Amino acid sequence: MKALFSLRAIAVLVALVVVTSCGLGTDDEPTALSVPKDVFPSDAKEKDEFDLSVNTTFHPIYFLKDDVLVEVRRQLPAPVFLDAPLTNLLSGPTETEAEAGFSSAIPAGTEVVDVGLLTDNTISIHLNQTFFEIEGEQRIRASAQLVFTASALISDSQGIMFFLDGEPVQLPDGDGVIEEVPEGQSPSPLTIDDYSTLADAATGS
Repeated sequence: MKALFSLRAIAVLVALVVVTSCGLGTDDEPTALSVPKDVFPSDAKEKDEFDLSVNTTFHPIYFLKDDVLVEVRRQLPAPVFLDAPLTNLLSGPTETEAEAGFSSAIPAGTEVVDVGLLTDNTISIHLNQTFFEIEGEQRIRASAQLVFTASALISDSQGIMFFLDGEPVQLPDGDGVIEEVPEGQSPSPLTIDDYSTLADAATGS
């Protein structure tokens, strides 16, 4: 019995020696530990300060300034799908852009219902009723904005076709001319060449 007690005493003493040699206190207060400086560097960026440019790309959209089309490059999340630049266009100029004289002829409330790529690189844009309620010069300029912005979505675009409720709708060109389409046929796609009178600034000519 005495031998068993001695063994227990020795075990307790050994445990105390190990704890003491590890530099850990035996009281109830927390012990401050020294952390190397390179673990949390003082110049580390906050969560919202990281550069996300590697996950974005710039895409041209077109507004109006002094009655001509002007290209504005917007930063969009990558990859850029067909509807993203058009939706960005519909949001209109920023406050800074508006103060600089940029404007949009596209009416507020216009929505992109669908965007598709047809044969021969023709792009189909389905819009809601709001867009087709505008008339005259506003319709010409709004159409030009959409055609130029959509034409930049893909290389070698062959034009843009517009749809309302699944049916093709022919919009006016830059001179206000609307193509006469024989019954049963689809209208010709509109291209940036159809709006050359509005495109001096956009094309740099």
